Parts: sequence; structure tokens; C-alpha cells
Amino acid sequence: MTKIIDYGRFAERLAADRPRWALLDEVQREWGYRDPGGDPLASREDEAPGYEPDEPVPAALLEWWDSPFNSFAMRPRLYWTHPQWPPSAPDSVDDPPGDAVRVIMAEYQWVNQWGYLASEAAQDDPKVVVNTAGGWTTQSRSVSEFFLQLALERLPSHFGWSIRVPRETVDGDPGIVARLREHYRDMGLLPWQEMGTDALSYGAPDAIIRHGRGPGADFAIVVHARTRRALVDVLDTLGLTWSDDDIAAPAEVPPPTEDLGPASFAGDDERWTAAAAPAASAVPALPDVAALRDLPDRTSAGTDRDRTAAAAGTSAGHVHVWDAAGAEIGAEKLHRAPVTAVTCVRDADELTVVSGDANGVLRRWKPGVGVFSRAFAHRDAPVTALAGATLETGAAVAAAWADGLVRIWDLATRSVADLRIGTGIEALGLRPEGVLHVTATGGSAALRLDLDRLWPDRDFRSRIDRIAWKDLWSNHGPAVEVPGLLGTLASDDEDAAQAAVKRLYELLVDRRGPNAAAAPAVPFLVERMLVPGNRARNTLLLLIADIADGPGDEREAVKAAVPSLRHLLDDDHPSIRWAANELVRICEA
Repeated sequence: MTKIIDYGRFAERLAADRPRWALLDEVQREWGYRDPGGDPLASREDEAPGYEPDEPVPAALLEWWDSPFNSFAMRPRLYWTHPQWPPSAPDSVDDPPGDAVRVIMAEYQWVNQWGYLASEAAQDDPKVVVNTAGGWTTQSRSVSEFFLQLALERLPSHFGWSIRVPRETVDGDPGIVARLREHYRDMGLLPWQEMGTDALSYGAPDAIIRHGRGPGADFAIVVHARTRRALVDVLDTLGLTWSDDDIAAPAEVPPPTEDLGPASFAGDDERWTAAAAPAASAVPALPDVAALRDLPDRTSAGTDRDRTAAAAGTSAGHVHVWDAAGAEIGAEKLHRAPVTAVTCVRDADELTVVSGDANGVLRRWKPGVGVFSRAFAHRDAPVTALAGATLETGAAVAAAWADGLVRIWDLATRSVADLRIGTGIEALGLRPEGVLHVTATGGSAALRLDLDRLWPDRDFRSRIDRIAWKDLWSNHGPAVEVPGLLGTLASDDEDAAQAAVKRLYELLVDRRGPNAAAAPAVPFLVERMLVPGNRARNTLLLLIADIADGPGDEREAVKAAVPSLRHLLDDDHPSIRWAANELVRICEA
């Protein structure tokens, strides 16, 4: 985050004349939220299938549900609130005298409910009220401002650096609030009335400060900042004492884009060797499909190696697919940005379509079978090229992003390889013999891929997929998450690998009773533990040790692996040695 944003001037932004959801979009991006791509996890149709309102509903509420900027619909768990569609009467709370409330959102424990007045339902964007101990009061001046304010309440605590100052600290030093009012400006939002906090928001450079004045505010001062430096600056200005343990780092950091120069093929990457590209294009010519040629607003097109199908994307995010004879076999709205690239790959008579957009999102679709609801991949740079082919290892897809990264997937096992080739890539072609043709502004090359080195974990993932995990029970139901998490243990992304270990702990460690999914997972956990370059070794060995403490077959599975892990008692890293001692102690008890 290089640009500093002064939230002390937020009231000016709030008062400016602009499209209704533009400020919400800006704020979400400023704090690190990115549209994850894929289908919404919450929608009006999910809440009340087929419901048609029989009374007026504010236009702004309908727009919010359907808006591409609706981060709640895409990731509800960021909010910990319950949506209400259709708008309904309050639950266990009396309506205000002489009117009725139509609830649109409720706090997670249903203590607070937010809605608009029935008498104002015909208004385009009416005020939002909330129930408090003193009765119903205005929470936000409009529906659109309410959803903006809700995002400001939730997203900074997830994506930002945070500190929470207890009430007794602030009550013991009245100068803290005096300095807050002296140095920082009110953001122009009404006090947030949730769980009795009555919180005013103040703006600072790259930071938001909340002053909880109500009896429900356990923390009288809460600071969220876009950077750690900005957080520390606020703490110093307020005269607060703190330690590193008091500061919470962001729960999620968007992956950075690559800092690569123009495309170069002279590297020493052992996974490929480069040669001059042949004069003939490696990108297969499109079938002669009239509907594809005439598709309005077409932005991209592609086909499979044998030209049995053709696909095209539009600036509105639609993807259309035809067979070689010109019959349309599917059309879907897959993207919320212009489609910038599309390709097809056919394997064993099954067609897969992959499309990419200007937001960096990839979607995968099997016409006649269904669309994968989640994004296939997502990076914060536009997709510039796609290619697919069936290699000797099976179906594969290659993608290039504008920041210069090329990523190649083995579709069957989800194994992935990142090639940092460079920027300016305009086209990709993937041939069945394992050659990737790259066309860039500065030249072209044919990269002969070493598939064994390209996907060293492919066999590992293939063996994971041979187990019927859905028929095994974990701590949270069928073990459908386990295979993906085991695969992530092989990731070069340390944060992703560590997060996978944490989630596997939640799913597989249970000392109260047998865990059917744990024993089959143990050999894969041990195998990754024996890879010296594994990015989660320190926590992975503790996971294995804790599984050994279980009462079922998982204990025997770990005991059988102890001989192969015993050498870790002499590992160079103290944390590994300590975990190895714990493992041996548990298994020999």
C-alpha cells in the first residue's frame, strides 16, 4: 500500500455526489478486499426462492443484493451478520409507535436488527433504524450508507492491523479521549449502535479510530490501520502504551503481484528449456462458427487443440460455447469484468472451458455438466492469455497475467507450477508433446516442459484423490476438505501451507473418540514431513503428534510411521527436535 489515505477527510467523500455504490467499492479496495470471483454465497434467491415482493421495497436494497460490489454476498463470514430477505417484521422486538420496521440485517446473535420504516418503503434509499435499549434510533441516513458503514465496521478488523484498548485504560486517563478529539476528525457517520457500543468513528492517515461510548463497549478505543506504521502513529499520538503482543496483524493479506520486467526466455529454470518459436502460430485457428464471428461485444475467443469446440467471452462477462458444427452448447454469465482470454481442452471426450477476466479471475466450466462455483484462480492483475491441451499426464491449462506470471495446472490433480517469465505476454499455445509457446511484445519462444520437474507433487496429489474422503467422517462432517488441504501442504506459499495445517488440526485431532479421516491422512502428512523444503514442517510434526494422541486407528497409523520420523530428534531446528520428542513420547506412552 503505497498511497496514504487520510480518513480524516472521509466526511468530504461521504458528502460528494457520486454513483450510489462507488464509495463502498473504493473503501473495500482500500482495505484489501478483492472480489474473489465465482458465484455469490448469499443471494435473494437463496434466502427466499422465487419470492416476489408484494409491497414496496427500496430500490437501493434491491441494488445492494445484486451489486457486483456486495462483499457480503461474496464472503458472508467477513460480516458475522444475518441477512433478511424478504424484509420482515422484527424478531422479538416491538415496532416503533405508529409505524413498522422492515428488517434487512441482524447482528449475529440477533441482539440488534437493522431495517427501514414501512412508511418509507417507497423511497429510493430511506434511512436505516436499529433497536437499542432506548428504543429504535436512526443508524444510517440511507440504506446505501448503512451497507457502507457495515463494511467499515467489519472489513478493517479482518484486513487491517488492529489494537483494542480496554475501557478501564481509557477511563483512567481522560487525556486519551481529549487527544483523540484534538488530533482526529469525525468521519461523518452516525454512531454505530451494536451491542450497546454507541461508537463514533474518527479518521487518521491510513487508520480508523472507534470511540465506544456506550455501556456495551468492552474496548473504549479500537484502532484499525492499513499499515502497522499508521497504527503505531495513532497509538503514539493518543499517548497509549502498548507492546507487540497487543497488536493483531491482518487475518488475510492479498497476494502481491509479481515485480517482473519484460518477458525473457534466457533464464536457467530447470523445468523448461527454450528454443526459438516456429514461424507458424502454436495457437489453433478458430473453427468457422458463424455465431462466434457475429457475437456482439466479443472480447476474446479460443478453441481446443482439435478444434472440436469454440468459446468466446464478452465485455459483460458472458462466455458462450459452440461445437464445431456451430450449435451452441452453453452460455453462462461467469465474470463480473470483461472476459480477456478463453480456452478449451478436451480429455476423454469431456470438454473443459477456462476463461479469464480483467480482474484476474479464472473460471472453469464443463458444458453439459456444470460450472465450478468458486473461482479456479484469482490474482490481482488482468489475465492476458490462456491455452489448454491434453498432455501425456492428462489435461492441462496455462494462464498468463499482466504482471508477467505464467501458471500451468494439471487439471486432474490440481498440481500447479509458476513460471516467472515476464510482462508483455500476448498469447499462449500449449501442445500435447509438452511444449508451451509464448508470444510477447519482445519476441516469442517455445518452452519444452519437463513435466516431472514441473509438477513434482503430482503423484502425491493423485494418490490423495484415490481415497473416498467424502465417505470418511472428520470433526466437522464428511472429510471433503481434507484432500485439498493435504495438497496445499505441498505449496511453496508458506502462509497457505501453515493455514492448511491449522485447518487439518481442526478436522482431524479429536481425543474424545475415533476420527475416521485421521488414519488415512497420516501417511500423506508423514510424507510431506519428510520433504526437507516443506514450508510447514514446524507445525506439521505437532499435528502428527496430536493425531497420535487419539483413541482410534489414527494412533496406530502414527506409531507405524515413527521409525521414519525418529531422525528428526536430531534436526537442526529446535522446534522440530521438540516436536519430534513429543511425538515419540506420545507414541511410546
